Amino acid sequence: MGEDDLNASIAHIVLCCVAGDGLARTHVKSFTHPGMHANFFIHGILGFLHYQSGKFNTDFKAAYVISTHATRYLALPCLMADLYRGDHGVSTLHLVSGLIPFAMSLAGHEHQHLGNLVIACNIVSLCVYSHQHDRVWGWYTAGAGVLAYFCTPDVPKKVVYPLLLTLLEYCAVRMFHVDFNASSGPSAPRR
Repeated sequence: MGEDDLNASIAHIVLCCVAGDGLARTHVKSFTHPGMHANFFIHGILGFLHYQSGKFNTDFKAAYVISTHATRYLALPCLMADLYRGDHGVSTLHLVSGLIPFAMSLAGHEHQHLGNLVIACNIVSLCVYSHQHDRVWGWYTAGAGVLAYFCTPDVPKKVVYPLLLTLLEYCAVRMFHVDFNASSGPSAPRR
């Protein structure tokens, strides 16, 4: 096991912790759907196991590759489907947009340009949503998505990619800050 594998394992643990926090924040009243958070959490666990597979005498490469494709093609569509959950057509369109390149990658026919187009369309849709609903953390999430999916260098990718996914997860969780304890009616006048 090299130092790069150790660093990659630590990066995946960090991703796992932040995604676990996102999963812990989901409850009945929550606006967040656990799809993106669960995707990143599972990827963090599989990434740790993959880069520590020498210690476990088990090869987790196949599961890790599937998980990597899922983080690339399904995370943003899950987030966007949840954001547009009131409009079933747009929500379904976002989910299908991620399922097509994911299914192609699982079948061994990954089409990089189609995948990048789907990711870019979901990021643009996130920007539109953020502008319409005045969500500053949506802009940060879109920026983190651009960094994670389009600006990750190839050489240290096994360390940088999970850390950028962590940033994406952190920003996405902050998009949904809602105070459920505030009264829903008009506030009483102060004396």
